[in-house]
Amino acid sequence: MQGARAEFASIVRIVRIVRIVRIVPNPAHCPFKTQPRLHTCSLCLRTSRTCDYAVTPKPPPTAADLATLQARLTELEERLSSASEPDSLSTTAGVSGTNSLDTESIAPNREPTSFPSALFLDIDCYKWSNMQLPRPAASIPMDILNILNQRNFILETTSLYFDTIHPWMPIISKKRLDLGISLKDGGPDIALLFLGMKLNTLPPPPGSEIYGAIYSSAKNFLVTLEASGVVSLVYLQAMTLIAVYEYSHSIYPAAWMTVGACARLAELLGISPGKDMMKIMSPVTTWTELEERRRVWWAIYILDRTISLGSRRRFCLPDPADTDVLPVDDDAWDLGDVANIIHYPVTTPFFTPISPFSRLCQSAMFISRAAVFRSDSQTGLADHITAVVSLTEDLTTFSSILAEEMDSSSPNGYLRLLAPQCLTWSALFLLLDNYCCPEKLSNEPGYTTSGDVKGPDELAAQIQATLIVRSISDQAHRTTTKVMDITSNLLLNDQMGKLSPFLLDALYCSMVTFQWVYREGCDEEAKGRLADIEACMGRLSGRWKLASEYLALNGIYRHGGNT
Repeated sequence: MQGARAEFASIVRIVRIVRIVRIVPNPAHCPFKTQPRLHTCSLCLRTSRTCDYAVTPKPPPTAADLATLQARLTELEERLSSASEPDSLSTTAGVSGTNSLDTESIAPNREPTSFPSALFLDIDCYKWSNMQLPRPAASIPMDILNILNQRNFILETTSLYFDTIHPWMPIISKKRLDLGISLKDGGPDIALLFLGMKLNTLPPPPGSEIYGAIYSSAKNFLVTLEASGVVSLVYLQAMTLIAVYEYSHSIYPAAWMTVGACARLAELLGISPGKDMMKIMSPVTTWTELEERRRVWWAIYILDRTISLGSRRRFCLPDPADTDVLPVDDDAWDLGDVANIIHYPVTTPFFTPISPFSRLCQSAMFISRAAVFRSDSQTGLADHITAVVSLTEDLTTFSSILAEEMDSSSPNGYLRLLAPQCLTWSALFLLLDNYCCPEKLSNEPGYTTSGDVKGPDELAAQIQATLIVRSISDQAHRTTTKVMDITSNLLLNDQMGKLSPFLLDALYCSMVTFQWVYREGCDEEAKGRLADIEACMGRLSGRWKLASEYLALNGIYRHGGNT
């Protein structure tokens, strides 16, 4: 009985700790918000804050304020580490100012406020009447509290995440998180964000299991917050990380649906890669925060394009405008170094040196361009062939530039540029696939021949396409040789997450190409290179289950389509 009381008390304590890190309470919590100088609400009294809801904007945080936030973040980790100790019962009572374990500590302490439906039903009315988004009433489920209650959970999770996942998916401001700014309005969405970060640092579930315990908890919590009307950047970041996890481990159709939901929520929040379009979110106070919002949009854009490569389905997000900007230098953003910030438009020439994440965005834009030509009817018209050839030249030039940057980079820089390079190859495979076949194919799944005869322009395009596809497959093979050398060291350090899952589609297309070449002419060199890529994919499958799925599909081609 005593052990159960202690466990229950530790869970209560975590909820209160999450509330403590909030800097400004919600006015809806305070029954005396019209008289802030005469009364103090229970929440402000319990957390030792000044009960002040003045309408005048507060000044920007000072250095002392930021230092205080950093101290609170450290205190949060220390308290989480000790929350499971037996004396947590009495400590929790001290925080709350009472000795009773009332359910108010876990459940919301106010009546939920309905979401303003006018935001969807009549946007003019929403703006005209100055409606505001309420802070949703949602509690953190017990199973998630148990996960967060593990010793050093936040420090260990964030440390591994920023060391492995963040370099190729930099959408969470490490600087703002270190300073505690991201936690100041923390609620249940913060808990989901930490859960999403944890998910992507984990290896795939064992055996044939696709749903781990943390993933199941995160998905259930995601639905709970959606039903509670949660609309925030933190919630969108958490959902994006869950989409990355689902894509990386081939969890379908969930991955497809989650990416679509991310695109919808980004549209609702008004996030864009250009000017500040955040109509319903609070105004940004720093450039770092504005860049963080843009980077989330770009991450969803990349996922939207990448997840559509195999199915060739329509995208959810539109392409950026020519006046929109690419992400700035990754290291400068991580450090909050505004002195070295340079914004480049999406039309920036390929040879301009930019950061790896911006290169990834450029690769995703190439996928969009390739998909447009792929969806067009294969009429064989000269202007269409000319446009395909022009795009092919752009892609090969961009790939060569990336190869030069990779050769001159450090091992970590090489890994960060590997995903953009592989997505560029994926765009080439998408663009040229139909042109490689000696038969004229209809633009339908399944390699269905159209029955028509190829014209001279198509025959010339066939020769060029076949040479390019074989060339990038050979390049992919050389890349896997280097990846195998790198991963032999990463395996010892549990750092396999540094290899982005975005490289897997190109490796799979290379395997299929070598399968085709070998089946047509018994090319032993192609057979050997196929075996090398399969070995690399087998090693990557220990980190990303998507690699295992690609190997299984490759096996279907190996056996002539007999499943």
